[in-house]
Amino acid sequence: MSNRLARVLLSMVQFVGVAAFLVAEGIQLAGPGFTDRSLTINAITYLLGVNGIVAGCGHLFFPDPVADAIGWARGTPWQWEVGLGDLAYGIPGVMAGSYGQGFWLATIIAASVFLIGAAVGHVRQLISAHNFSPGNAGPILFTDVLMPVVAIVAYARL
Repeated sequence: MSNRLARVLLSMVQFVGVAAFLVAEGIQLAGPGFTDRSLTINAITYLLGVNGIVAGCGHLFFPDPVADAIGWARGTPWQWEVGLGDLAYGIPGVMAGSYGQGFWLATIIAASVFLIGAAVGHVRQLISAHNFSPGNAGPILFTDVLMPVVAIVAYARL
């Protein structure tokens, strides 16, 4: 796979959970199924869960194209650790709908610490290393903040 194709696919893949969230919310808004509870479950399931699993798989199974997209060196051990970190909140995220609000809150906290921390890391890379690569300074910088914020706000509305 060419480096350019890998970057395009990575750019699209990071929005799988966002797209699924928007579709689920659109369906519920169109019918009588919209509630604060459904909003919260959708935010946790799709924005945190699905995105966490997709991101984790990217770091674990496609580390070189991901490193290229982020603007970091290939073959570094951080890929494995970040991939497992993504899975650590992604898997509970997709499980959350089957559990209660305490589980939801724990999932939101774990994902928020990781994602907002990653956003801080992206900003630090922007400032210190002038890293404007799409995987560092592109949409991921904003989704790393917005996804947990949406989940936090949805949970707070319960």
